[in-house]
Amino acid sequence: MEFNKALSKCMQMCSRKEYCVFDIKQKLYNWELYESDAEEIIKVLIGEKFVDEERFVKAFVNDKFKFNHWGKVKIKYHLKHKHIEGIFVDNTLNEIDFDEYMKVIVHEISNKIKKVKANSTYERNAKVVNYMAGKGFEPDLVFKQLKKLK
Repeated sequence: MEFNKALSKCMQMCSRKEYCVFDIKQKLYNWELYESDAEEIIKVLIGEKFVDEERFVKAFVNDKFKFNHWGKVKIKYHLKHKHIEGIFVDNTLNEIDFDEYMKVIVHEISNKIKKVKANSTYERNAKVVNYMAGKGFEPDLVFKQLKKLK
């Protein structure tokens, strides 16, 4: 794909959805662009505010928490996988309202308890904790809520 066509396509993509630099690089490499052209496209996209890592992080954290009910651990892991980490990620995760976060934990635990089949309370709790760890919630918060639900 030629430079101008790739740039135009990236601008169209970025105007519809938030992308991070890593995602754009992956697209450009899949389109088999030269590395120098890919870097130049990324510079243009950042310069013209089509790509903004801070804006992406805020949108990503918001969407994954509100719609997917992911915990902070899983969100941070996925951002790290996209080569985004640092104090800004931590600050954005800390902006999640604690009461809302706890409501999601309680909601997810309650739903899982209804569905899980276990022979004992210990086995049930273990399954719930494993499920919640997979969703990225901190084990200490999960244990506290499980104790409250007894």
